[in-house]
Amino acid sequence: MRRTHYVRAAVGAVAAAAIACAGGVAYAATTSTAQIVTGPDHQRLSFTLKPGASHTFVLPKANDPIRVDLTIVSTNGGIQTPSEVFSALVNVDQNGAGMSWVGTNSDGTQTGNSTAHGTDITNLVCGSNCLIASLNAVSAPARTVALTANAATSIVAETYVVNIWY
Repeated sequence: MRRTHYVRAAVGAVAAAAIACAGGVAYAATTSTAQIVTGPDHQRLSFTLKPGASHTFVLPKANDPIRVDLTIVSTNGGIQTPSEVFSALVNVDQNGAGMSWVGTNSDGTQTGNSTAHGTDITNLVCGSNCLIASLNAVSAPARTVALTANAATSIVAETYVVNIWY
């Protein structure tokens, strides 16, 4: 008899908690201004750059943080030291006033800046004072950035893959 009493009490507590949670979810759903994302928005670019060449592309949105992940495709059977990947979180003001970012270089160093103070967003590096490629702001009103291969450190055409998440 006592066991039944405890089981009923436990079931009652679980039911009360479930009702409270459901009520909280219903309240949050009706009062929240957040948008629920049903799937990722994504673009993938792949292109080859000769030494000194650049590829300009448009960031898909303004007033929305956009993640840009970049890599150089290794074709020589080795890996780039210190790393083959570099990335940035970029925001373009809707009124075209500017672009701001936090960039992570391939050596793990980070920088934050805006077009009010510069254009260098993130870099693929091969050690200190050695730049292979750089992603730079081109035009905030046009939402364009450019990936440029450094002619001084590249002697062959390299393939890059860019993933843009927004």
